[in-house]
Amino acid sequence: MTTPTPQSPVSEVTIPSNKYNPFNLTTDIRDSLSEVFCAAIHSHKSDYLTRKHRLAEHLAKEDHDKKHTPVLVSLCQFSERHLKQEAQTYKAIMGSDFWIKEVEKIIQEAENA
Repeated sequence: MTTPTPQSPVSEVTIPSNKYNPFNLTTDIRDSLSEVFCAAIHSHKSDYLTRKHRLAEHLAKEDHDKKHTPVLVSLCQFSERHLKQEAQTYKAIMGSDFWIKEVEKIIQEAENA
């Protein structure tokens, strides 16, 4: 049998809560989550920009099939909503609006292209 020690495991160290760390996450967990969000948003950014480009190409054709237009618009709207939701989730977990601002830039970039 082992005797319990007064030392607590590292994972139980109290992390103070504040607006930048509402869930009291450790630095390691915050770093890992940041990487996950970064990868996800960059992947969805690529999908969103590709869909916006395909929509623009579709609309530029003189003889485009009008029945496909609503589907392409819907896909773009879905991708945009998804990016915004990821950014909001990041803010809720991490306490930072960094991705909200970046997603706004992505959407603006797509509108100006």
